[in-house]
Amino acid sequence: MKKFVFCLILMIILPVILSGCVDPNAGKPTPTVEIYQPTRSVATVPAATEAPTCTNVLAYTEYDDLFQDMRAAPGAKFTVEWEVMNYSSCIWDERYHLYFISGEQMGAPDFVDIPRVPIGSRAKISVTMTAPEKPGTYHSEWKMFGDDNRFFGESLVLDLTVE
Repeated sequence: MKKFVFCLILMIILPVILSGCVDPNAGKPTPTVEIYQPTRSVATVPAATEAPTCTNVLAYTEYDDLFQDMRAAPGAKFTVEWEVMNYSSCIWDERYHLYFISGEQMGAPDFVDIPRVPIGSRAKISVTMTAPEKPGTYHSEWKMFGDDNRFFGESLVLDLTVE
């Protein structure tokens, strides 16, 4: 009987004693220390908040002016000319250029200046090139670049046959 009483007392007291051994902070998250590293500053260009001052529109005077088919002797210098119309809401000036974008550049510069073209006026845009020495068919594509730093209009195209 003494053993039974002793076991009963032990069973009652033991949980009380063990409850004092439990960490009162158990289950709570442990705080962590964060060390912030400095970040590099990146130079950015602020986004334009103003609406564009004009809309750039290029139109062809005739469909034939879009594509130029030419023939040239090997190594011959020639000038290709496209006639276009300024249907933009602004004047084309020194801020506008015609850029080479694909195909064969044929010794031409990366871009050419265009003449000043008032709204609603026609203009002839010329590029001087040199025919390749090897006979064959060559393709050159050019596109207008406006004062808003964007290309606009359809491409101006030259298909050249070197005989």
